[in-house]
Amino acid sequence: MAFHFVLAAVLRLRQSVERQRTLQLQEASLKVSRAMAKLAEVDQSLRESAELNAAALQAGRTAAEIQFRGLVRENLQKFGVELQADIAKFEIVRQAALVEYQRAYRDREILETLRASQRRIYKQEELRRQQQELDAAYLLQRWHRRD
Repeated sequence: MAFHFVLAAVLRLRQSVERQRTLQLQEASLKVSRAMAKLAEVDQSLRESAELNAAALQAGRTAAEIQFRGLVRENLQKFGVELQADIAKFEIVRQAALVEYQRAYRDREILETLRASQRRIYKQEELRRQQQELDAAYLLQRWHRRD
């Protein structure tokens, strides 16, 4: 008789939930990473803009050009602030997804451990039964030889 884990359906459900939570955590982490990469690009653009503004002043650019560069710089700064706010929101979502993943992982691990324990007990009992059958067969053989 083969081993049968009574809670196999629950274990499959827990495995499915864990996979879903893993995907949610990956998605949340990806959003944080993308927003941080955009922020790094904005910071780089701001540094380049500052250098270009300094060069433009020395090159004698018109006030309109300098003013336009200033507006571009302001917009980049506002976008950077928005990105920082988005990163904070995404990080909160990521932390919540991490907690949910850890819970799902723990729930699945508990069932896996229970299944392994029950399987080990089943194998021990199966070995015990086999040994008893061997012992009984041996004793029957000895008993029949005496006759």
